[in-house]
Amino acid sequence: MATLKKYYPQSEAELHMIIQAELDAIEGGLELLQHEYPSGKGILDFLCADSDHRLVIIEVKLHEDENILFQALRYYGDIDKNRYVVARLFADKDVNPEDPPRIILIAERFSEDIRRLSTLVRPDIELLEYSVVTLPTGEKGILYHPVSPVPPPPPGPKPIEWLLNYLKEESLKPLLQEIRQAVKGIGKGIEEYATPNYIAYKHTSGRQFAYIWPRRRYFDFGANIVDEDRRLLDYEGIRIETGDEDYSEVLAKVKTSFVNLGGKLEG
Repeated sequence: MATLKKYYPQSEAELHMIIQAELDAIEGGLELLQHEYPSGKGILDFLCADSDHRLVIIEVKLHEDENILFQALRYYGDIDKNRYVVARLFADKDVNPEDPPRIILIAERFSEDIRRLSTLVRPDIELLEYSVVTLPTGEKGILYHPVSPVPPPPPGPKPIEWLLNYLKEESLKPLLQEIRQAVKGIGKGIEEYATPNYIAYKHTSGRQFAYIWPRRRYFDFGANIVDEDRRLLDYEGIRIETGDEDYSEVLAKVKTSFVNLGGKLEG
């Protein structure tokens, strides 16, 4: 069983390397324009373009940091003012300068002040809390958990269908469906819903207890580890790459979190 273990990056530079290696884990279609882009207000961590060719400013902090929002807003002011110049700098990337840039903030945790302030400013701010995981092979991956409202998904296929179709490895799709049914069959009062990046499962209490994260060639199945006081302790999961993985241990942890949130197991 390829169990995912939590890993703590030793520096912001190491975290940057992990993020850059799996940039599409933030959202599908995200393309790096420049790492550590020198704006007129300082060095911003990642300047990207999304699948609609809109500029995206990504600011990263290793831990909780009260400066992250104000830092990103300074960069935003400069990039927004000069977005036509930026588009010409990256002419080969077909950047669309008509729309204002987006802002994504990434940190291990966000304070209540930052969560509140991010809803009071314009432009809209997307907050992602990260968890870095490592496989027994030593390979590192990163998971993101949205903690603030994000813009609605663009018109098109139903969100869950879009996420399911993002997985291109056809041989894994039956197992993904099997796991979906296993989670939904745990008990009553389970809601399956789409986030911008993954399929989530929550109890009627409103708390998430499991997720399935489709990627192009594999998918992650994980549990939000919740204790009996309904406190979120950690995230644990398994990466499904071949279809032979045993996910029973993760499913057991999913069931435990469901029960700790007040759910009752079927059967």
